[in-house]
Amino acid sequence: MKVVGVDFGTANIRVATWDSSQPDIPPRPCLIGQGDATTMPAVIGFQKRRGRGFSTILGEDADNLGDSADTVVVRNIKRWALANDPFVFWNLGSRKTPQPPWWNQEARCVEVWGEQIPVQKVMYEILAEAFRRADLSGDFVWRAGCPVHAGLDYRSELARTLSEFGGDNNVSSVIDEPILFLALAQTVGSLSPGGSYMVFDLGGGSFDCALSEVDSEGRTVVYASHGDPLLGGSEIDRLLKEQLSYVGSDSLLRIAKEQLSPSNLTQPVDAGLSLSWADVENVLRKSRFVERTRLPMRETYISGKVIWKREEGASPIGSIPGCRLEMLPGAFKKDLNGIILLGGPTKSPFIRERLSEIFGADMVIPAERLVPQDVPDPELTGLSLGACYSSEDHSNPLYVRRLPVRVTLQHLPTGDKVEYEPYQHFAYNFSPAKSFESDCLPTRAQADTEYVLSIEEADGTLLERRRIDFGKGGVSQSPVRSPRLVIDTFGRIGIANNKAGKPWVEIENPPWQTARQKNLLQDLFDRQRDYRLTEGARVHDMITENPFGWQAGHG
Repeated sequence: MKVVGVDFGTANIRVATWDSSQPDIPPRPCLIGQGDATTMPAVIGFQKRRGRGFSTILGEDADNLGDSADTVVVRNIKRWALANDPFVFWNLGSRKTPQPPWWNQEARCVEVWGEQIPVQKVMYEILAEAFRRADLSGDFVWRAGCPVHAGLDYRSELARTLSEFGGDNNVSSVIDEPILFLALAQTVGSLSPGGSYMVFDLGGGSFDCALSEVDSEGRTVVYASHGDPLLGGSEIDRLLKEQLSYVGSDSLLRIAKEQLSPSNLTQPVDAGLSLSWADVENVLRKSRFVERTRLPMRETYISGKVIWKREEGASPIGSIPGCRLEMLPGAFKKDLNGIILLGGPTKSPFIRERLSEIFGADMVIPAERLVPQDVPDPELTGLSLGACYSSEDHSNPLYVRRLPVRVTLQHLPTGDKVEYEPYQHFAYNFSPAKSFESDCLPTRAQADTEYVLSIEEADGTLLERRRIDFGKGGVSQSPVRSPRLVIDTFGRIGIANNKAGKPWVEIENPPWQTARQKNLLQDLFDRQRDYRLTEGARVHDMITENPFGWQAGHG
């Protein structure tokens, strides 16, 4: 079976193919750029036609266009496709990121000359051009990457779009980007079992990181992840434009930047503007670009620290409470085997040198050191190649905190309901250490006590459906009023009254978790409980024997 791996980036798109029936032959990146390039700009241009309508231009031709009265160039569509996800939306607003003139946030679409074009249509056109250049035909299955902070809307949209070319519309085939490279390094490279890593993925539009481990079975276990949706190569371009007061083509700036050599700091490139490597270094230093990656890494480390330890019998990472930023290098050196660098900007000598200064040169592992030499530009192609391998069961990552996609509690007499979607909840809080509590259902009549609890996958597959009677003689001694959903970080679901200590229902064996995952979660739960108790933590803490924090002796 042909497998197609897709890396739909903010600035560029990359595609790789693999014949899984010949596992000894590795995946190959498709030459979809100009010449022998494996990269196509994820850019689309619209030009007015004489009379009515407009034509579309894609890839390099669109990237070289400038905006005018008759031309609109759409760049970074991935960033704006993600704008409906709460974490990205909050960052765009809090940082006062200007919207491009072609973006209609209210309608969540591209708008040119009064005509609205859905995001999925724009993504489809870019993918169609990339697939045409890759000469893809026949039956195939696909796997694709997405940022760790991507919500269900974006993941579903990308899955729907890719399914139009072939394969299933399956949101679980959209995998967090930092994990894809691990599948490649684990299968054909030197990533050996037993190692623990922080994946540092700095791309064209965003920064992702993930705390992961390759277990004794050779499978990647993901403990926590975080990111910054606005920190990437496009941010470097923006800062350079400000410093140079540059108003020309974005593609010219990017070409000039890529032609720079750190061996010659002051000589400008011959690309139509005065830009030197010293300018790039100055921008990175003044903006504290590398230092801004430390906060997401810290949050990832803390989210995973209380459930993860290097070896059996060792103290959990939680022995470093809070982990201040200045303590991060020491903590990483103690608990990790290294920081794996991915993404085009990580090829910058300045970024590598600065990370080495902070964490130590022995901790920084560029992607090319983990894969064979015949893998071209693994910092760039590693995600699409890894996506091919992620189609195999042994390469699928195990997310320790895998949660249900959608949980609904509905009041039967009125139809009122509350819903939970983990992508939405954790995008707002972006801390897996926090449990979820829904709003209360506004139902108070004692006679109306019947509810239905439904658990679904993203595609609508019903995993579990329970009818619950909260009336007297039902699951409780007295009627429960204004119930709410409560979900802890291990994925267990509770239904509680508005007041703590009242009767509640708990589903302890989630149907969406595998047997191995349940065992691992129980082991982690026991470790947390023992650790907290030895530290003198109170029993009502969220991760002790009463996972939802209610008073002992009730329910």
